[in-house]
Amino acid sequence: MKAPNSKLRGGAALMLALWALFLLSAMVISWALDINSRLAVSGNASRVLDAEAMASSGADVALHPLIQPDSQTCIGKWQQEGYDVQMIGEEGAWI
Repeated sequence: MKAPNSKLRGGAALMLALWALFLLSAMVISWALDINSRLAVSGNASRVLDAEAMASSGADVALHPLIQPDSQTCIGKWQQEGYDVQMIGEEGAWI
């Protein structure tokens, strides 16, 4: 003969299994969100590095002693980005 509270044990096992499933799914979702945020930070850092490289390239071209204002090297492209050198004299006038 079965004990009168055997149905309570079956319900407790089901609740324990559902609780474990909930915890595991929460861990997987938090892990996926962490990966997504790290990818976003990495992408932003890459874009900042590209922008700094383009700014440095434009400044190096503008400061070169052999570059004239109408030179073709004053406009450059790298990957999808580019630079356009504008030379201004010490008085603020265009050279």
